[in-house]
Amino acid sequence: MDYIFIEQIKSLINSSHEGDYWDFKQAWYTENERLLHDILCFANTVHNKNCYIIIGVSDIGEVVGVSEVNRRKQADILDMLSNIVFAGDNSPEVRVDTILLEGVEIDVITVLNSFRVPFYLKSKSKKYNTIKEGYIYTRVGDKNTPISQNASIQYIELLWKKRLGLTQPPLEQIASRLENKSEWAINDETHYNIYRPEFMSLEEYDDDEDDRRKGEFYVYSQCNSKFLYKGLKIMCNQTVLKEFELISLDSGRYKTPIPTWGYVGHDEYGVNYKYSYKYFMMDSIDYKLKKFFFDSDDMEEVYAKRRFDEVILYFDDNKERLSFEFYAENRQRLVEQYIKDADKTYFQIDVSDEHVKKIEKHRISTGLAFNRLLKEYREMLTKSALMS
Repeated sequence: MDYIFIEQIKSLINSSHEGDYWDFKQAWYTENERLLHDILCFANTVHNKNCYIIIGVSDIGEVVGVSEVNRRKQADILDMLSNIVFAGDNSPEVRVDTILLEGVEIDVITVLNSFRVPFYLKSKSKKYNTIKEGYIYTRVGDKNTPISQNASIQYIELLWKKRLGLTQPPLEQIASRLENKSEWAINDETHYNIYRPEFMSLEEYDDDEDDRRKGEFYVYSQCNSKFLYKGLKIMCNQTVLKEFELISLDSGRYKTPIPTWGYVGHDEYGVNYKYSYKYFMMDSIDYKLKKFFFDSDDMEEVYAKRRFDEVILYFDDNKERLSFEFYAENRQRLVEQYIKDADKTYFQIDVSDEHVKKIEKHRISTGLAFNRLLKEYREMLTKSALMS
């Protein structure tokens, strides 16, 4: 289980109050209708967060644990939802996890954030007499829409705007649209959104400086070290919202935004960093672009990406990156051992300058070593979260 998820749930419990994306239940629901109503309320939220129904916790955040009475598994809830006729055949997505806290188990129903809102019943269910067909239930603050009432017209409008992607700034709208490749087509070097071509586009262009720039260390992790730099503009109605640098690796087999430099450990004088590495944060638009350009059906590209990923780090967010760097800073002997182990892995570094070759090989080995350390760091945190 993801340690970040565990820590997030613990933080919500420690807040000792309920909010717009989490709720406490001391025991499991005795009626499926009340469970369904809560799921609908949390599914129909304007914010872009997953929502949590935390079972086995009192209203003031006291962990009491769950009993087996009325306890549901994920399959039970999915079965319940599958037997309900939702408008447009859109149903909320949920997940059920069990966490051990303070020596007892609690269950967490995660209602996943969705842009397919609003969710509501197309026709009345024979099993659920109180929930009304066509009614849209939501959650504002720590309050649910009463089961006998419809949400306000203002909030319903906001939910439809969320579905259409109109509640976000243009750059965020484009970033979220990148997750669905079927919405995009390409004309020459321009990618455009087929539903809003006048509004959203990605324009690639040749980097005029690329013939004067050397490749970074990860170009030598590939079977072929030939590379090409390109530029990318994210456009909205002819306005450039943001520009990115792309690099095409392995003679054009794999294209990706250029990762960011990270630094760990000071030298003996406390001036320069001992270790440099490259990373992506998975909550960034750079990472969304990386996934957008990747073709998982092209096996040559899959292989090139795999070799790239071996020496590049991926963090959930900036908080995890900073925490990992602190972890690595305090384990420099272990880092050195992992780098020595990684030095045994052969890479063909096609440069004539022996000094440059040594630097690039060290950076590759550092990437391999840091990925090994990051895996151990996450395993340690997960184990610690489960034991606490």
